[in-house]
Amino acid sequence: MQKFVFIIFFLSGIAFARDMIALSIPMQKEFLQKIAGDSIEAVVLVESGTNPHDFEPKASDVRKVNSAVAYFSIGIEFEEVWLPRFKNQNKALQIFDNDANIVKINFAAEAHNHNHKRDKAHEYGDTHIWLSAKNAKLIAQNIYNSLKQLYPTQDYTESYQQLIAEIDAVDNALKNILSTLPKHQKFVVFHPMLGYFARDYDLEEISIEMEGKSPKAKDMIAVINSIKDEKLHVIFAQPEFSTKSAEFIAKESGAKLGYFSPLQTPWGDNLLHFARTLVELQQEK
Repeated sequence: MQKFVFIIFFLSGIAFARDMIALSIPMQKEFLQKIAGDSIEAVVLVESGTNPHDFEPKASDVRKVNSAVAYFSIGIEFEEVWLPRFKNQNKALQIFDNDANIVKINFAAEAHNHNHKRDKAHEYGDTHIWLSAKNAKLIAQNIYNSLKQLYPTQDYTESYQQLIAEIDAVDNALKNILSTLPKHQKFVVFHPMLGYFARDYDLEEISIEMEGKSPKAKDMIAVINSIKDEKLHVIFAQPEFSTKSAEFIAKESGAKLGYFSPLQTPWGDNLLHFARTLVELQQEK
């Protein structure tokens, strides 16, 4: 009898085994699950609370990718080194670029356009492409197209369209929340992470830190002066980084310190919370 029960459980496990897809960040997993439901096992490497810029996969992460049928990339730094390694260890792994067709923010180009000296300090861009409703629709489309290639007999159209409608609803809500701010309203962040958000809604991001380097004294003084001159009331720090410099600038400038994590999900709630906080604190007298 026990042997019979074991066989039943074993066969059930085979029947309900799901393909595994590895992804870089939680937002991709959220979107994948909204499109594919529970038919796919989604594994995220860079979890919320982790610094995505210096992330190194653990041995357990590599084992998961070795069991995956596909990897959905998003264009963050560790992928450049690790995707070839993943592919080398898992020859059957299919890699899909979820950042396809997204126009990236390139700080080198921006510096050049503003007649700044172009040097190595500017040779990088904003990798936080998912912090934008416009980009999120492209990411959702890329995930949808990837699934169609992986599973051509499955129809994910209805759930994909529902996700697009959700993104549009978040976009409209953000426009409504931010409509009380003047065009090109400036806001201060410790790490440059909301450039795409600013681009979407005619805002201007001021970053304390550049290219992962702690700001020098003269840089912090410049930011403090900008905050005072522009009458900015809030600085957003990222929990994944040290907040000491942001705390110092907030204290010296009289601004309040807020927090925002680019990896937090649900994706829409995270952006709506940021927008509400920005408006509430910036409009405080």
